[in-house]
Amino acid sequence: MLNFKIYSDDLEDRFLVPFYQVKELTKHYPLTIGKVAKDITNGMDLREYKDNGTPYLRGVDVKRCQVNMLTPKLVNFPLGDIPEKIKLSSGDIIITRKGTAGVTSIISDDCKDIIIGTEIIKVRLKKDAEVSPEYFYTLLNSKIGILQVSSKLTGSISRGINHPSLKTIKIPTLPKDEHKKIDEWVRDAKTKHTQSLKLIEEAKEKLLSLFKKYEPREEQYFKIYSDNLDDDFFTPQFYYPLYNKTIERMKRDFDIIRLGDVSDIQRGNEVGSDNYRTYVDKVDTDVSFIRTSDLPNYEIDDWTDYYVDASIYENLNQDVKPNDIVFSNDGKIGFSAIVTEADKGVLQSHIRRIRMLEKLSPEYVLIFLNTKYGQFQVKKRVVVQATIPTIGDGLKEISIPKIPEDMEKEIIRLVKQAYKLKAEKKLLIRQAKTLIENVLLKE
Repeated sequence: MLNFKIYSDDLEDRFLVPFYQVKELTKHYPLTIGKVAKDITNGMDLREYKDNGTPYLRGVDVKRCQVNMLTPKLVNFPLGDIPEKIKLSSGDIIITRKGTAGVTSIISDDCKDIIIGTEIIKVRLKKDAEVSPEYFYTLLNSKIGILQVSSKLTGSISRGINHPSLKTIKIPTLPKDEHKKIDEWVRDAKTKHTQSLKLIEEAKEKLLSLFKKYEPREEQYFKIYSDNLDDDFFTPQFYYPLYNKTIERMKRDFDIIRLGDVSDIQRGNEVGSDNYRTYVDKVDTDVSFIRTSDLPNYEIDDWTDYYVDASIYENLNQDVKPNDIVFSNDGKIGFSAIVTEADKGVLQSHIRRIRMLEKLSPEYVLIFLNTKYGQFQVKKRVVVQATIPTIGDGLKEISIPKIPEDMEKEIIRLVKQAYKLKAEKKLLIRQAKTLIENVLLKE
């Protein structure tokens, strides 16, 4: 029930539509976050980022379905030295309190060894709480949860949510059998998520084992002669030996294939911000609008920031299919994923769709692009156009070694299994969210 009316006698000192919307939706439910939470704590402020160290989680690293472990900064601060109250355990809930406030994730085994920043609130439930962490997490990411957070935001410039307001958020409950279903689905989804990441890391390790003798070395300085300059590039990183010598050494042992010669690469589209809809505003037929920030942990985020009408999807006809690779080409460059049967959306213009045509599998190409050897080739081609970093058409120029067939088959097996688990995870989370919304929003 997202349509409602409010009478003047019921007006309070707030004139925000979400405030009265959720007040009406939750008026019959007495349970609040304050009643079920054992601890509510902010993270710590660390700003000296390093090349090596402990992962430090900022608000932008938290997604509604997962923690993006590809983007945290690193800090020189041992996990053992952080205050006990902000240490994470599996089952803890983390919530962004600034920026896009209210983005909620549940901690699983793949992301508990991190430090949370001040933009994040950690919630640990009481052992005898009337709801489970899995239900709590799903509720806050449902439309009724997002509406409640929106109704509690304060601040005129940088809006956010504070602890007292968070504690007042209502927790509508479902019958025990439906609550149990949600618990089982989310726990299963968490397991599949962790397993999928392990499989991808295993595939990366197997590939890297072939390249051990090409281990790159940092060089403090280098020189380049005018005769060796490329007409299209006058950036120092294009000539950086660290980025160039490795692939040159690989040519001694492997055939090198240019990505543009064995794939079809297409650019996404802009649809105009007037066509954006948030998750709360979307209708069931809307599709995701996939931007560069929507590629966490080698997958397409199932909770994108924006959605667009299905007619836009049909009219653009971007021809994106399962097993295609999507790659962030501009802005946040170098993140990629394989499209699964569970994914459907419109690709932003800063995204490239890569369809492998011959010689190399999408599974192997994805893994290579996500090794340092692939990333070096991406970084060397980065230029800035009108304040936005881009590699332009440089994706076509990526050199990929042709590895032994048995190794590629093993990588294909691991990656296929990982993306099967990712697709299953998405369907489980959707089931849980849909169950909550169907009951609570249609009463």
